[in-house]
Amino acid sequence: MKKRFKQADYFIENHEYSQKTLINSNISLLNWNIQKRNSDPLWAVEFKHIIERYTPEVVLLQECQFENGLERIFNFQHYGFIFAPNFLDIFKSRHSGVLTASTANHQSVSVIKSHALEPLIKVPKIFLATTYAIDNTDSALLVLNIHAINFVGFWKFISQIQQLEYAIRSHQGPIILSGDFNTWNRKRTHILDEILTESGLAKVQFHKAHQKNIKKFLFNNSLDHIYYRGLELDGPPEVVKTKSSDHNPLLVKFKLNLFS
Repeated sequence: MKKRFKQADYFIENHEYSQKTLINSNISLLNWNIQKRNSDPLWAVEFKHIIERYTPEVVLLQECQFENGLERIFNFQHYGFIFAPNFLDIFKSRHSGVLTASTANHQSVSVIKSHALEPLIKVPKIFLATTYAIDNTDSALLVLNIHAINFVGFWKFISQIQQLEYAIRSHQGPIILSGDFNTWNRKRTHILDEILTESGLAKVQFHKAHQKNIKKFLFNNSLDHIYYRGLELDGPPEVVKTKSSDHNPLLVKFKLNLFS
């Protein structure tokens, strides 16, 4: 029987960035697990509305899915992107993974695979690390976009979080870490918070009116999170209710903490 899912060992980039650096007073972020709906017209309408309303400088998407020929690739004015699939569905000629889009061109990019494989499809999960120059400073912002491993034992989950920890501790400047962490129980959530707090990151806290709209497992444990270091929140974070995905987009605006 022919194997359906194949591990992807590449990434795809669109270079249509509109600026060279991020603006230190307006480092705004959109995070969204789009549930492979980016070819859905409803998703396109909702995404366009959010981009036009909030104009985020950085966009992190999880569960992007594109056809092999890239006929429906992400295309939005002023944004370049890096798409890093973790697997190719051979039967459907589609690859799925994470995508980081930004107005500013990146300085570096790397794709880090989990040591463990997810059951059934037997492919790793990944996180995408990109760095960006920030205007009028010597700082570089590290952005980590993750879709954490699921359906595995606790220690395999910890292994991927420790890979994140290594990336965080290897970077001296400000950091944003965001994505779908698959923290579907308290044990996963607790160890995630513990490791990241020890690495110097703070967690974005949403007002309860927005917190209730974050995707949860069995109505209890939030799956999507944003962490940061060396930055300050610039206004209350938001969660926008949508219909095209079972996750709702998270929106946060930061500014550089010049005294960190």
